[in-house]
Amino acid sequence: MPRWGWVIGGGAVAFLLGIAIALWTQSAGDWGIGASWEVALLRRANTRLPAAFDALLILIAWLGTNITLVPISAVVALFALRRSRRDIALHVAVAQTGSILLNQILKYAFERPRPEIFEGRGWYAQSSFPSGHAIASIAMLFTFAVLLYRERGWRWPLAVALVLVLINLYSRLYLAVHWPTDVIAGAAVGVVWLVATIRAFRPPLTNPESRSFSQ
Repeated sequence: MPRWGWVIGGGAVAFLLGIAIALWTQSAGDWGIGASWEVALLRRANTRLPAAFDALLILIAWLGTNITLVPISAVVALFALRRSRRDIALHVAVAQTGSILLNQILKYAFERPRPEIFEGRGWYAQSSFPSGHAIASIAMLFTFAVLLYRERGWRWPLAVALVLVLINLYSRLYLAVHWPTDVIAGAAVGVVWLVATIRAFRPPLTNPESRSFSQ
């Protein structure tokens, strides 16, 4: 059985952390126009890359949105259920649901305008704070990687997830659709939620009845 205290507590801490970062940013008086360091960072990040790398950044950014991650999560959960691994299916479902809820509630609670320094590109919607791509990519890509490590002993998915997450975080600035504090907040919320769900669904140290995900 999952440790629901970690799920509830982790979700609460992640939500409160998002609120704290939003209130701290608002207190600086730069909520709508961005702090000077945020503007400078966006200008630096917006140096246009060669066409191939530009297209790659836009493409990889789709791996950080729930439009892509929800169907992937559904497929993984169904695959797990077909192999009688309700634990994995529930883990993925809880992680994905929490990722969506944290993003949506914080966006509605703090309707921050998007940067207007450059024209935004790629997929983006709703308010700017927090970065939903940051929350979703950290929470879900690492969840998939951790599950593969637990079930198959593969370490390389963790490295792949790290690279994809870093590219996703950078892409939000490069595509000029988020303030840096949006990305910082999304990353912080995503990390807390990831840790909470991993702890909640951590398997026992010794479980003779455990079955591999590949069976």
